[in-house]
Amino acid sequence: QTGMLCSSDIFSMKAALRLPEQRPHAPNVLYCSTRWRSKACQTVRAVPAKADAAELKSNVMRAVSNTARGKNTTAPQRAAILDKLVALEAINPTRDPAASPLISGVWALLYQAPLDEERAQVDKSGTTEGPFLAAFQPLTQGLVRTKANLQLIDLPNQRVENLAEFTVLGKWEGSLNIVGSGKIMEPEGGGGPVVRVAVEFTEFVLSLGDRAWTVPLSWVKPQGWVQTTYLDDDFRIGRGDKGSIFVASRVKGASWPPASVAKSK
Repeated sequence: QTGMLCSSDIFSMKAALRLPEQRPHAPNVLYCSTRWRSKACQTVRAVPAKADAAELKSNVMRAVSNTARGKNTTAPQRAAILDKLVALEAINPTRDPAASPLISGVWALLYQAPLDEERAQVDKSGTTEGPFLAAFQPLTQGLVRTKANLQLIDLPNQRVENLAEFTVLGKWEGSLNIVGSGKIMEPEGGGGPVVRVAVEFTEFVLSLGDRAWTVPLSWVKPQGWVQTTYLDDDFRIGRGDKGSIFVASRVKGASWPPASVAKSK
């Protein structure tokens, strides 16, 4: 499994997406809650079409700010943020996000969290930088600090790259770039919205200072998917195959690779 990309049991919390008649791309979401919720299961109804998307986005931005991309949050905080994300997902303005030209571009990770707190206690792969390949992020806690997480999506050229920029001991600049291919997945059973992108990663490039090492991943062939549940010109919500939900914002006018990474090569 890989993050930022389902089977019929999409999420650990058994989220089921149903299409309301009035807005075919705005799902009702039924999820089974964790011990942080008073009810066993809770249904979040689709927000009416007249809902103010700008206000909902503003609420999300305020909620995820100063969380270190979700790492500095408690389980109750994550539950409250999830409610806000589900409300915004319910008024997704893009019918087929994975097939939309809006999905391509450079995206910056703002927030990521597990959907299932109980699973997160035993499976850490979906809890930290989930959509940006947690399995390959620098693992030396305390010595390595992540500065930014970026993702390039170029579906016309079937290209996906996940980039983590970091510092070591506060002195040395480095980056970890996972390079792969991305393809639009047709909805299971046909007729539904096109929301998933399948990804297969082929190599990663580890840079530290002025040195870089490229490691092929052909012997592993890590694969996964990302499901985009909200997409507009500058904002994106997705759910990954590791049981995570994430928020990303478009980096407008960005070059790839970023100047800081290109300079080190």
